[in-house]
Order: sequence, then structure tokens, then C-alpha cells
Amino acid sequence: MAGSEDSVRVEAQNLISQMIEEALESFHRRLIVLFGEGSSDVLVFLILKYRALKMLLGGDVESIVYVDYYEGGGEALKSLVGSLEGLGFPIESIRHHTYEESNRLLGTTNDILVMDMSRGVRPNDIGRLVETVRGGGLIVLYNLRLEVDKPWETSIHKSLVHPPYSWGDLKARFERYFVRKLMEAPGVWIMDGWRILKGELLHPPKAPARRLEMPEETGVPKRLYRLALTEEQAKALELVERLMRGRERNVLLVTSNRGRGKSALLGLSAAMLLHFGIGRIIITAPSGEENQIIVDMIERGLSALNDRFVREQRDGSCRIKCKRGVVEFIPPQKALKESADMLMVDEAAGIPVPLLFALAERFPKIIFASTIHGYEGAGRGFSLRFLKALRESKGINLFKVELKEPIRYAPNDPIENWLYDALLLDAEPVDVDAIRLGEIRPEDIIYEKVDLDRWFELEEKRLREFIGIYVLAHYRNRPDDLVILGDAPHHFARAVSIRSGEIIGALHVAEEGRMPDEVIDMVLAGNAPSGNLIPSCIVKYYPPFRDFAHLRGLRIVRIAVHPELMGRGIGSLALKNLCEEAVEGGFDWVGASFGADRALLNFWLKNGFIPVHLSPMRNIVSGEYSVAVVKPLSDRATSTIRDLYMEFKMRLLNALPDTYFSLEPDVAAQLLSIDRWDHLERPSLTPSQRDRLISYVKESLAYEGACDAIRQILLAHFMSSGRPRASMEPRAEVALIARCLQCRSWDRTANSVGMKSAELKTSMRSYVGRLMEHYGIS
Repeated sequence: MAGSEDSVRVEAQNLISQMIEEALESFHRRLIVLFGEGSSDVLVFLILKYRALKMLLGGDVESIVYVDYYEGGGEALKSLVGSLEGLGFPIESIRHHTYEESNRLLGTTNDILVMDMSRGVRPNDIGRLVETVRGGGLIVLYNLRLEVDKPWETSIHKSLVHPPYSWGDLKARFERYFVRKLMEAPGVWIMDGWRILKGELLHPPKAPARRLEMPEETGVPKRLYRLALTEEQAKALELVERLMRGRERNVLLVTSNRGRGKSALLGLSAAMLLHFGIGRIIITAPSGEENQIIVDMIERGLSALNDRFVREQRDGSCRIKCKRGVVEFIPPQKALKESADMLMVDEAAGIPVPLLFALAERFPKIIFASTIHGYEGAGRGFSLRFLKALRESKGINLFKVELKEPIRYAPNDPIENWLYDALLLDAEPVDVDAIRLGEIRPEDIIYEKVDLDRWFELEEKRLREFIGIYVLAHYRNRPDDLVILGDAPHHFARAVSIRSGEIIGALHVAEEGRMPDEVIDMVLAGNAPSGNLIPSCIVKYYPPFRDFAHLRGLRIVRIAVHPELMGRGIGSLALKNLCEEAVEGGFDWVGASFGADRALLNFWLKNGFIPVHLSPMRNIVSGEYSVAVVKPLSDRATSTIRDLYMEFKMRLLNALPDTYFSLEPDVAAQLLSIDRWDHLERPSLTPSQRDRLISYVKESLAYEGACDAIRQILLAHFMSSGRPRASMEPRAEVALIARCLQCRSWDRTANSVGMKSAELKTSMRSYVGRLMEHYGIS
């Protein structure tokens, strides 16, 4: 028996050696799943053999990263380090991180990545970490269970378990799907101890040596040019130098898949432009995850150019100053209030398009950069839509460059292919041209209850189309979304498709409500558990309505229609069908939460949804307030939402000059416009206020002398609804809100409604006069 085991080990060691050799020669990576008895010995052998073979090629192991769940590292790591140290391995090359700090590894390049998979890992972390491994390197999924009989135990899974659900209610759809993808993918080896269950040599071509041909004539300093990692990156630097130094108003759009050096290009470009004397550069992004890469490349670039610099941290933002200028990292919404010689926007697809256009109008020169596919990719739809809209903008010279060559490994890397496939990073919706749009009739559109078990196991094509809809519709997608959709017991999907099966609309829905009293008490105490977003929000801001949390509801997490089919009523059809399904299922309400954009808000309001909450602060990225809307379905919910909407209006009206001073007045008017119920609110006026109103309308008193009385009559108007409410055109209500309730200046108010100040002042008397007539004030 011992001889048999020895022969298995020797054969495995021989094959592993060949696998590592071909990985190093092709500059491609390999992934090894390790579990079972003896797996720790296999891991030690992998690391030692990798180093030995790399040294034969004139290199050495520079960085091994071991990631697990334990501060200071778990017992498996300590055992590994002890074994390697005893064999003379340089253990200083081994670094430990927990999964919670995995974002710190973004931008690093490593030889070997070992991921402890005994509890599973968030897909976000898999997407981040795997892409830090260089060509020829190894990714080890350590202690991964292939027999999926329960879900993983990640922080995402923990957030999905809240009353009335328990761990036993969680599904394991994603885990089974993930293991199947490992079994299918070339370049992935699976080992139970020394037994190789899956593994094949791919015999790839040898990777050609990378050489950057430096042009004889270029404006890019050659010392900076040498920091470029690919020919495409170097050529893009030349384009930046040519476009950004002239006087024309140029916009450059840089797109790439993840790992192509897009953020590094921004850093090198910033260093080069500072060297050329561009005084102030602002860099913004939806999150700070990529900033460190940009900062590192700016500093490397300035060092190569012999430009002295200092890095400063101020108010949580980073500044890099040198003699000729400064680079500042500022959040998108704050950047709108700044001025600079140029703006760079990283991961632009994560920023709402209206905000991108506002930025484009403000700065004289801009570089927009965005990921097409990969972790946080936005699909080609973003670049296509954004390009089209930019081209239609007057006075902008638009240029585009796409980086295709990976910077850490050779093209056609099998592990990149596996990663994109397993996490649906390259999901795209159906090609609408192929389904002949003009022939789609209303009767051809089908609302579909999705069988997620079937999608994850048997119909991956439809799952890809579903996720692809969100990608193309400008949602910021993350791999974790797959786990939430696949494993959460209270999340489900609905699709809108045509008779031939192609998906053209997608809904991700979560069941909420039925909250126990002890959980409601936790919310009121400021310790709200995860989940139940809308009921928790109502309990927190409207404590007398705590019983709403006992009702059953459905929250629409995401809804999207294929952009080529928008405006055809498909989204409204999906909502109608979902509400009908909810009524049949005994649910009390359907709701949603989203950024309070005028067009989006109009979509929900016209479909019968009632606003019940507006966030006190704007989102730091989108610059929008978040609004929660509810469509009541049962009598009990209808009665509650009617009273709650009155509370919401009262709160909003009284906070307009304070918390919501910067809220767009047209959005405020929309939020106050629901006419589902008839209600007449009468103004509370003193005799003095009544007389001053009359004097104001007769032009014998200035606005400032009657503003308190005008406010009272406006409060009554906006608290009224339905037939008893005075009929006013939207423009008039927007002007009244901006000037009288938000207390904005005449000039600012006039600008927001497209009038001159003098015209507005005259119109204001007319608006107030009509309200007085409505209320019989004379």
C-alpha cells in the first residue's frame, strides 16, 4: 500500500513540475484546488518546486500572499511557514492578509496566492485577489469542499440571515455553480491530497519576450516611457501628451478589461502632465479602491522625471504636490464645485451619466477611464452610450483608446477566462439586432417567474442574459450580486422575455417585512440588523408606524430593461405583473429605493408608487438623495401609507430650507405631487398675515414683507392632494418651492425655471393670487 501511495505522489510531483514549467514559459497562470489528507505537504511542494523552477530561469519568488479569516494568520498558515522555514525557504517573501483587508492588495503583483476556502470566500474577494497574480504564477484554493451540501459562511451570507430566516434557509446555488466552473475549466487542477482528480497539460506556446519599441520622436519623456508595461499603454501615453497639452477642448475615453493598466496609465499621465506644467489636476472615482495604484504610479513617474514631490493627506483626501503643480483626489460630487486645468475620472461607469456630463461641462480637458469587463466592469454598453452622447455635445473633440493587452500575464490566460466565466464578469445581454426589434408586438412579451435552481445549474445562458441586462443598463455590478441572487432565501428573480426566449427585462426582488417586535425595538434603538431596508427605514423615521414592519412586502432591488427597448412600457409591464403576483401571494406592498433622479422618480410615480422617505444626505458618489417608494396592495397597507405620506410631506416641507435646501426643486415638486387621495388642508393665517397677503398680491407690499404668510399658504397647498388641491402648472410649483420654501435667491430661482428675475417676481404674485382665490382669501 505504501508503495502505491509513493508512486501516486511521485507521479503527481512529476506532473505538477511540468504544469509549473509550462505556466512559467507561457507566462500564463494555473489554479490548483487543494483539499484532503496530505494537502499541506502538496502545498509545501508546490511552493518549493515553483521557486526552484523560477530560479532556473534566472528569477526568484518575490511575493507569496496567504489570505484567510484570522488576524495574525490561522494554524494552517503557521504550519506552512514552519515547514518552509525548516527547508530553508525565504519566509520573508510570505505576506498574510485577512479577507476583510483584501482591498489593500489591489494593484500589487504576486507569484503565488493561497486562499483559505474552508469557509468559502466572497466573490468580490475572488475577483480582486486572483487578478493580482502575475503570469507564470499559481493560485491555490486551499481546503475547498467539492461536495456542496451547504452554503459558504462569508460576511455576505451572514448579512442574508435575519428574522424570520436562519442558516438552514440559505441556498447553495452559487457554490455548486462555482465548483462546476472549476471542473470545466482548462488550467484548473484539482487534487485530493496527492491524487490528481483533474489536471491536464495545455502545451501553450512560449510567451514572446516583451519589448517596448521607443519611438525616435515623442513628446513623452523617455524615462517615463520606460515605466509603461505594454505597447498599448505607451501609445496611450503619447496620445495623452498630444491631446492634453493643446488648447482645444479634448475629451479622451479610455476603456479596458480589468488588469490592462488603465489606472496605472492615469497615474503616469498625471506625472507627465505635471512635469509639463499643468497646474492643477483633479482625479475622481466612485470609490477609493483604485486610488493607491494611481498614487503609486504618479510618484514613480515623478521620481523617474526627477521632480521632487510631497504627498499630503487632507480631510481624508490625498494631494501630491510638486514644484510645477498639484494632483488632488476628490469625490465626484465635490469635484463639481472645484476648478482645475484637467480632470481624470477613473471607473467612470460607476458614476451616473448626468453627473458625468456635469463634470464634462465644467472642466476644459478630461480623461474618462472605465472597465469594460472584469470586477466592477460595466460592459461595452457604457462606452457605446456615453460615446454617442458625448459626440452629440457641441464644442467637444472626442477621442477613444482601448487597452487590450494584460499587464500581469500573457494574452489568452486560461485563469482569466475561468474567472470571467465563473463570476459572469463578461455577461452581456441578447443582441437586439438579432431578434428583429420592429417585429416585437405586445402579445409577444412574457412575464416570467424564474427558476433560479434551473438557471444556475442548467440554463447559464439565460442567467448571463439576465445579468447582462443590468450591466448594459449602467448598474454597477459586483460579483457578490451573484451570491445574493443565488443563495438568499428571500431573494428571487423575474424576467421579461419574448416568445423566442430572449430576456429583455430583469427584476431582482427581495421579500421584506414580518419583523418580530424585538427586531423592531433594535431598529428604534439604532442597532438595525441587516435586511428589511424599507420597513426598517419607516420604523426609524416614523416610530408611530412601527406596525408597518409586521406587514409582508416585496422590495425591488434592481429593475432594468434592455436600453435598446426603453420607452416601450416594458418596465411598467413588469411592475404591473409583479404587483398582481404579489396580491395573489398575499403581500401587502411592493416598494423600491433608488437615487432621486427626475426621470427615474417619474417612472415610479406614474406606476402608482408613493414616496415615504428621502435620505437626509446625498450619496457621496451619485450626488443624489435616496428615495424609498411603496405601492400599497392591501387595505391595511393602503391606510398606513396614506397617513405616512402625509407625515412624509410635512417632514419634507419643513426641512426644505434646511436639510433639503440643495434638493432639486423639481424633484421636491414631484415628491409632493401624489394625488391618489383627496385631502384639503386649509392655511393657518393670522388676520395680519391675511392682510399682508392681499397687499402683496395688489403690489403694495414687497415679497419680503409677506414671505411668512406666503409660506403658510404654500404649506397648505402642498399638504392638500387630489381634487381639493389647487391646479398649478409644474413650473409654478417649482418656482414657489425654490424661492418660498427653500429660500433661494431670486436669481437662482429664476435660473432654475428659465425666467428672468423681474419676470419671476411678477409671476410669483400671480401664483400666490391664484392660491388665495382657491382658498377664498380676499
